[in-house]
Amino acid sequence: MSQTKLGNQIKRAALTPQEIEVVIACLIGDGTICKSGNGRYYRLRIEHSARHKEYVEWKYNLLKRLCISQIQYLPSNDSYKVGTVGHPEITTLRKVWYPSEVKQVAANFRLTPLMIAIWFMDDGTKHRDTVDISVHNFSDESIEILKNELLRYGIETTVNSDSKGSRLYIIKRIYPLFKELVKPYIVKCMAYKLP
Repeated sequence: MSQTKLGNQIKRAALTPQEIEVVIACLIGDGTICKSGNGRYYRLRIEHSARHKEYVEWKYNLLKRLCISQIQYLPSNDSYKVGTVGHPEITTLRKVWYPSEVKQVAANFRLTPLMIAIWFMDDGTKHRDTVDISVHNFSDESIEILKNELLRYGIETTVNSDSKGSRLYIIKRIYPLFKELVKPYIVKCMAYKLP
């Protein structure tokens, strides 16, 4: 089957709930959403450093049904990338998350443990006894929604800001609960982010 026919077949298929979770988690984290070659639909692009190749492969395996191309190495960035095809549902998600070209969290948004783990692996930082997660590109309102979503799982956070932006700092006494929630999903090459 040609790539065009395969791409059209993929576009007609509905995303599974897990694929939607992964796409949204990547949007919260390091994923990029951009127009596909024909400019009609948006697609998700994933790129991580070469030392995180295993993580790119893991994400690819979760989204493989939406991809035509294989993972590619980019020597200029020493990174690996993969992208989905342009898809109507990804286009809809883009409209929800970027209503005015600035990333916003929808008020009815719900985090799942898988989404929290992907967001953490993308944007988390280890400290001695806990972790934090970057929320640099989010408005105060969106940060509040993310905080409240973590709180649904008992994960208490504070917002810490510096010259780079804001981060959600997991309260130290709550860290074991956070770790228990995300650990089943943590890819081996990303385990260094957990204290």
